[in-house]
Amino acid sequence: MPPDLLSLRASLTDHDQRLVELVAARMRLIREVAAYKAENSLPSFDREREGAHLDELIQAGSNAGLGEDLVRDLFARLFSASRLEQRRLLQTKGERLRIGVIGGTQGMGAFLARVFAGGGHTVEAMGLGEGAPAAEIAARSDLVVIAVPIAATVDLVKSVAPHVRPGACLIDVTSLKRAPLSAMLEHAPEGVDVVGTHPMFGPHGVDFDRQKVVLCRGRGDEAFVRVKRLYESFGAETIEATAEEHDAQMALIQVLVHEKTMVLGSVLARLDADLDRSLSFASPIYRTELAMIGRMFAQRAELYADILTQNPDAAKLSHVFEQETAFFARAVAMNDRDAVVGRFRQIAGYMKDFASWAKKQSDAILDDLVRHG
Repeated sequence: MPPDLLSLRASLTDHDQRLVELVAARMRLIREVAAYKAENSLPSFDREREGAHLDELIQAGSNAGLGEDLVRDLFARLFSASRLEQRRLLQTKGERLRIGVIGGTQGMGAFLARVFAGGGHTVEAMGLGEGAPAAEIAARSDLVVIAVPIAATVDLVKSVAPHVRPGACLIDVTSLKRAPLSAMLEHAPEGVDVVGTHPMFGPHGVDFDRQKVVLCRGRGDEAFVRVKRLYESFGAETIEATAEEHDAQMALIQVLVHEKTMVLGSVLARLDADLDRSLSFASPIYRTELAMIGRMFAQRAELYADILTQNPDAAKLSHVFEQETAFFARAVAMNDRDAVVGRFRQIAGYMKDFASWAKKQSDAILDDLVRHG
C-alpha cells in the first residue's frame, strides 16, 4: 500500500533537515578554508577552481538524475555564501588603512569609498564641492585614490600627487593606464609608491565579488602587493598587466564593443524603431543585446566619449571596424550571399578553438534569461 501524504511530507521534512545540517557543516569547513587563506594571504575567489568544481558537481548531478539548472542554481548560492564568509574573514584579518578618495562623491569613487569603509578602513572622500581639499586628504592618507573621469585624471594627478606623503601609495582607477601611470610616477615625490588600477565593472553591487581588477606596476613592490590584497579581500580577481598591454586590451574590450553598441543605438534612433513592440517578438539574444544598448544610453555621454577618444589604440581599431561594416553593408546591398558565407566561414575558422567555451558560456546566459527574464 503506498504511503499517505502525511508520511511523504514527514520524509521530505527529514531530508530537508539533513540538508540544513549538511549546509551548516559545509559552512564550518568554509570558515577553516577562509582562515587558511587569510593566514597565507590568498584571495577569496579562485575562478578556475570554482568553475572546475561546478562542472564536477553538474556531472555528478546528471549521474544522479538531477537537471543541470537545479545543480547550478543550488551551488551558485552556496558558493556565493562561501565567498562572502571568506571575504569577511580576510577583511577582519587585513591591515587597516586610511584611504583618501579624490572624486569619491559620485560614480566609481563613491562606490569604492563605501566598500572600503564597510570593510573597516578609515575613508575620507571629496568631490564636487564636498569634503576637505584634495591636497589635505592626500597628505594624511595611507592610500590615495584618484577616481575622476578620464579626461580630468592627468591634470588632477599633477595637482594632487606632490602632496602625497612618503611611505603612502597613490593609485588611479581609470580605464586607461599609460598616461595616468606616467603622470603619477612623474609628479609623486620619491618615496611615494604608485600603482595603476582599473576595476573592470561599474559602481554597483555589495563589493567586488567575482569582479576583475587590472593592476599595473608603477613604483614599490610592497605597495603593489598591498593594493592587490586590498582588492582581493573584497572578492576581486586581480590581473597584472603592463600599462601598454592594458590599453591595447581596452581598445578591444571597451572601444570596439562600445563603438558597436553606440552604432546600434544610433541606427535604432534613426529608424525611430518601436522598441517596446520589438520586445514582443524578441528572442533572449535580442533582449540581451537591446538591454545592453539601453544600459549604455542610461549613463553619462562623457564617460563613453572619453573611452572612445582617449585610448591611443582606438583609432586603429575603429578604422578596421569601419572597413568590416562597409564590407557587410556592400554585401547586403548587392544581395551577395556568397560574400557573406565566405567571410562568415573565415571568421568561424579563426574562432574555432574559442567556440566551445563561447557556446557553453552563452548557453548558460541564455538559459538563465529564459528561466528568470
